[in-house]
Amino acid sequence: MPEEAKDTQAEVNPVKDEEPKDNLPENQVSVEEIGTLKKKVTVTIPRERIDAKRDEMFGELSGSAQVPGFRVGRAPRRLIEKRFGKEVAEDVRNALIGESLGQALEKSEIKTIGEPDIDLDKIKLPDTGDMEFSFETEVAPEFDLPEQKGIEVTKPKAEITDEHVSQQIDQWRQRQATFEATDQAAQADDAVTAGAKIQVEGIAEPVDRPGLSLRVAPGQIEGIPLLELGKELTGKSAGQVAKFEVKVNEAHPNEQWRGKKATIEVAIGQVRKQILPAVDDELAKKAGFESLDELRDLLRSRAEAQLAGETKRVLQTQIEQYLLDNTEFDLPEAMTQRHTERLLQRRYVKLLEQGIPKQQIDQRLTELQAAAGEQAKRDLKLRFILEKVAEERKVEVTGDELNSRVAEIASLYNRRPERLRQELAADGTLQQLQASMVEEKSIEALLEDAKITEAKDKQPKAKKKASKKAGKKTSKKAAKKSAKKTTKKPEDKTKKAVKKAKKSSAKK
Repeated sequence: MPEEAKDTQAEVNPVKDEEPKDNLPENQVSVEEIGTLKKKVTVTIPRERIDAKRDEMFGELSGSAQVPGFRVGRAPRRLIEKRFGKEVAEDVRNALIGESLGQALEKSEIKTIGEPDIDLDKIKLPDTGDMEFSFETEVAPEFDLPEQKGIEVTKPKAEITDEHVSQQIDQWRQRQATFEATDQAAQADDAVTAGAKIQVEGIAEPVDRPGLSLRVAPGQIEGIPLLELGKELTGKSAGQVAKFEVKVNEAHPNEQWRGKKATIEVAIGQVRKQILPAVDDELAKKAGFESLDELRDLLRSRAEAQLAGETKRVLQTQIEQYLLDNTEFDLPEAMTQRHTERLLQRRYVKLLEQGIPKQQIDQRLTELQAAAGEQAKRDLKLRFILEKVAEERKVEVTGDELNSRVAEIASLYNRRPERLRQELAADGTLQQLQASMVEEKSIEALLEDAKITEAKDKQPKAKKKASKKAGKKTSKKAAKKSAKKTTKKPEDKTKKAVKKAKKSSAKK
């Protein structure tokens, strides 16, 4: 809605009726703006339609109604109305609402999101006069897509190093990790068994959660993200307590907790030390390989595939940012909040596809959940944009393509594809995976038409050599003066380039 419209009373937009099809007056429909991409639809059903529906239902009932003193189908209408009037009135009301709801949305040409918010208990069938009811609904944003051909993107330079392979081995070891009870204080990546006591502001009774198994890392308790969980548990032993005071996020499943302060006390019962297998031939043999070198070769090939995937994601991210920067529209307010949970599901899917160990996924989701609000807005906007791209380009994901992707994920975790598919379908993740694949194919379609350039060398060596040569030729006094003009500038640029390269490497 334009800024100036927000300060004025919402305008009611009447909708023109179509020609009557049953010789009865048409329903009157009006649409009112009540917020960002939110409309109030008011429907007025003429008395003639109400009476016609009553006659229809009482006519059907007359043939089967059982009234004491009369044979079935022989009771007078007035007695039937007296005996069944309340029930019939409710059926008439429900039938009229059901019939008029879809018609109202079609006539008003509203593209709704989700189900309309309608309270049946507040709608009464009047004894006389017309029947009027209203409902609220969120509507999809209307916008134009930017130019889709020739989007400029930069492909980063990247190569596999021993460090990449080591990271793959570390992930492999994480999956094989065991935990042993210890008297020592908890350290990063260890685990603890603990009990938690949660006291939420304004809620009389605290919630007790005994027998929890927690990692000494960012995590969550009762759906509340605790980014400092690992930090607070580190150094603590059995019998000690870690205390947290946090604000419950607005997307929490328990509506009574949302936005309120919560105090969480975690009492440690036992510390369990993480034991990672040694990096040797024995580790390789447990994984089904003859030697560590053979395992390294496999992991290097996986790292190469992963790096290719990361390079592709960098290009995709640039496409996404281009679409976001060049497309303007508002978002439905309530939908942003609802989208947060789906956002976390989709992040979970992405991390699954990368083969990230489960505990690391939990840590990342905790960090994401803490800042999910702003991320949800970005993702929601991008979703609307990519839906329109998919619609224009007729992008679809077949059942075979979906099954193939599930099988790929299953292979990363040594799972049966059909079993994993059942689990993903049960919690709604399969649907999110399919939606994610549609978006992915839409971006790939845009990449095919994009203008891709290779990134330049990370470090300008020529300038660095020139600055050293200049430094040797000058005296101390002249060098200081010259440095301002020659030496410092190339060095500053070099430092910036190195710093940027390090950041880029870290992201990879």
